[in-house]
Amino acid sequence: MLPPEPSPIPAAAGIYQMAYCSVLVQPLGTLQVDQLVHHAQSYNANYGITGMLMMDNGLVVQWLEGPHDEVRSLWKRLQVDKRHHCVVMLLHRDHQAQRLFPDWTMRLSTRAEMLAIVHNARTAAISPNNLLPNPWAAAISTLCVLIDPEFAKGYAAVVQANTEPPHAG
Repeated sequence: MLPPEPSPIPAAAGIYQMAYCSVLVQPLGTLQVDQLVHHAQSYNANYGITGMLMMDNGLVVQWLEGPHDEVRSLWKRLQVDKRHHCVVMLLHRDHQAQRLFPDWTMRLSTRAEMLAIVHNARTAAISPNNLLPNPWAAAISTLCVLIDPEFAKGYAAVVQANTEPPHAG
């Protein structure tokens, strides 16, 4: 008997998006990562969830999007997964018009790929050509700090400069 066909990934209406980061309790081998991604792809296909996963030197950053209840249910499971700790939600948004990764039930990406995506998103978010304020700018900057040490150094310097009291003169 053939397994049931996965339900199609729903159209854009009512998309819930979230990102989180965590730290692996212990490194995962290639086979373990492949199994994890395959399981995520199967699960996500059945529940209309798409996203991207980055694992690098114990750091996990994952983007999830799909129907609100399904993504929130998955989030609850991820929070108690014993393979990682320090699980922190970075951002979440409901009722989004479109998915960022509509064709990826779950894509494993490298740090370099994630950096390119995040830096491109940040550039678009803070572009002076944007006519509306972008509520994603702070969250995207947070992702940049997490995955790009050079950006983190520059960001820390900007924060420091903006929080120092004015010099008496």
